[in-house]
Amino acid sequence: MKRYEVQTEAITLLQKDQIDSYLSRAHETIESAHKELLDVKLIQQNDPTEYPFIMNQIMELDEEINELLAQASPEQRDQLEEAQHQLRETKTVMIRGI
Repeated sequence: MKRYEVQTEAITLLQKDQIDSYLSRAHETIESAHKELLDVKLIQQNDPTEYPFIMNQIMELDEEINELLAQASPEQRDQLEEAQHQLRETKTVMIRGI
């Protein structure tokens, strides 16, 4: 295997790890947001304890995704675009829900 091929493969693996990590964090944030919305509605409608923290996570993930989309393979891009869509939907629900 040539040096260039090894470097390219290493970069591809790094990108896959970055994208997998992003998708995992996005999924966890969306789940936390949905849980927080449910908790807030069930317990005390005007006490959004984790709300600011989760909204901040959503905003950070939304900013981070553009760089990953530029590096992603077509398959990874589909996964990232789906995560981006879910994050934006969750953000909208959180803004309207509280």
